[in-house]
Amino acid sequence: MENNAIKELIDKYLKGLLSAQEAKQVEQLLERMADEQAFETLPEEERKEAQQGGYDRLLSRIQAAEQPAPVRKIFTVKRLKIAAAVALFIIAGTLYRNSLLNMVAPHRLTDLSSTSGKIRKLILSDGSIVWLKDNSKLIYPVTFGKGSRVVTLEGEALFEVAKDAEHPFYIHCGPLTTQVLGTSFNIRSNGRQTEVTVLTGKISLSTEKAGRILLYPNEKAVYAVSSETIAKDSKTTTPLHELTRGTEYNMAFNDAHMPDVIKRIENKFDVRILLKDTTINHHLITADLTDQSLDNTMKMIGQALNLEVVIEGRTISLQQQRKHN
Repeated sequence: MENNAIKELIDKYLKGLLSAQEAKQVEQLLERMADEQAFETLPEEERKEAQQGGYDRLLSRIQAAEQPAPVRKIFTVKRLKIAAAVALFIIAGTLYRNSLLNMVAPHRLTDLSSTSGKIRKLILSDGSIVWLKDNSKLIYPVTFGKGSRVVTLEGEALFEVAKDAEHPFYIHCGPLTTQVLGTSFNIRSNGRQTEVTVLTGKISLSTEKAGRILLYPNEKAVYAVSSETIAKDSKTTTPLHELTRGTEYNMAFNDAHMPDVIKRIENKFDVRILLKDTTINHHLITADLTDQSLDNTMKMIGQALNLEVVIEGRTISLQQQRKHN
């Protein structure tokens, strides 16, 4: 939704040219625009509805209206509040504008950067997890479309890509392209060369001039910018613990207490786990859940402990399976 469309919508509101229902929607929209925290915590259903073009449909109804609705009385206080919200949005409302754009243009590109000595975690719309390392930047779509999943990396990151054979995942790092269907690997680029180390699965590396090579678990390849070549390097493979340091990648448990396992899962996937039966805390778990999606992780735990697992958005409920007579 462009600024001009927003201004036109507000102008019709202030002139009383909207129906009562349309005016109410505008008021709710502006209230959310003026309150970043409230906007960010909208229920998931409302976000989905907006992503499906809720605001665009509202604009269409307004533009298609042939007869203006009766002029509505608007109190001075409300006028000032609306005017303030519009000013915030148009002049200095970068955060509000981004929130709206995420809804009406879900496939637009955005980016995330990390600073020196800090690792930033990002969960992409497909469930893939990226740990962005020192002074790095990832450019990615807010929501992946129906085709390939494509991101651009500057610097270093550890990727745990959600498996989806129908939608290959591509990472552009300078002239080097990494293609993967679902695996975990580390990419490090410093401008002179790009190193790619595979932890699990299989990936392909390619450039227009160097061609393509395949990498398998525990293999590493280096792309040299000066010579424009890609070569496997088996002599200087970085230890796994160094590549995953500072991340929640490792999810191997050996007789781990359930509260500790729950905390690790919550931290990795940014979810909240609720126990409807506190006896679940008494369980011990031995399992390697590394490189598993959230769905697979909870499915494996549910099967191992005979639990009923219910996932609703970012909240997960666990309870013991009921015995059937």
